[in-house]
Amino acid sequence: MKKILGIVILVFLFSCGENNSNSSKISSGKKIYSNNCVSCHQSGMAPDLTYNELKLSEITHQVKNGGNGMPSFKDTLSEKEIEDVSYYIYKLN
Repeated sequence: MKKILGIVILVFLFSCGENNSNSSKISSGKKIYSNNCVSCHQSGMAPDLTYNELKLSEITHQVKNGGNGMPSFKDTLSEKEIEDVSYYIYKLN
């Protein structure tokens, strides 16, 4: 019984940590998006990202490498910032 309770507690703690991590990514990504992306994506110069159907890996690739009129951010943002803003965009859907 103690082993089962221990496992349940570990699963609960892990899932809480995961939710906090995701919340942190979203918060950070939203700030990065506001500072670097919103001027094009909400002005009509670029697609509205709230309706994209891209996979997270595709979004990350696009942010990092640019293309189709979008600049590359690999020299502007850190890997973590690219990950956070990509995750934020992914979660907009």
